[in-house]
Amino acid sequence: MITFRCTAKLLKRLHQPAKLPKPPVPSNPLGEWYADLDFFERKPFVALLNASTGAGLVLPGHAEILKHLHIHAGQQLFKLLLHYDFNPEWPQCTAELAAWGAPPTFANSSDRSLLGSLNRFKLEAWHCFADGNRSLPGIAASWWEGIFGHPSLPKSHLGSGHYHRPLDLVLDKLAPPGTVLIEEGRGWIHPLIAANDDT
Repeated sequence: MITFRCTAKLLKRLHQPAKLPKPPVPSNPLGEWYADLDFFERKPFVALLNASTGAGLVLPGHAEILKHLHIHAGQQLFKLLLHYDFNPEWPQCTAELAAWGAPPTFANSSDRSLLGSLNRFKLEAWHCFADGNRSLPGIAASWWEGIFGHPSLPKSHLGSGHYHRPLDLVLDKLAPPGTVLIEEGRGWIHPLIAANDDT
């Protein structure tokens, strides 16, 4: 089960009540996701930010996608994990991907730090759109290789305070202990990975 902590704007688009009960503890390894709706050139898009790792997803925000947001988001997550050579058969990986197959629990957003990170992620998406990059998985991948910080995170061994790469945090959550990614920071994404769900 996935929990989406949504802004008021997205909850309205999803036809959800403005005030929602406290959600149960999510069963997926990555935990809760924060979500918001924004627009670029009058076209809606949804940005999702994982609360525990800072990993992001970007999806079209039109009605047909919103009806099955968890399915489309799970598909993009699967693409990104493949891009970074995660093995879907790793137990935690399998559990995370399986959780996206069930309808999500919606809840109100509450963490100001995470909302600030979500706003920065949306701004990054805006810059990518303006530069002509319309590959939503590609935009998400660039965020995975950036920097994410939250007071709840341990201090980085690199001396950068509570800031970490989302990719490294996802690896810690989903990969078997001791796993090292051989290829990181690729300059390109395979066309099958880069393709948007609505094309």
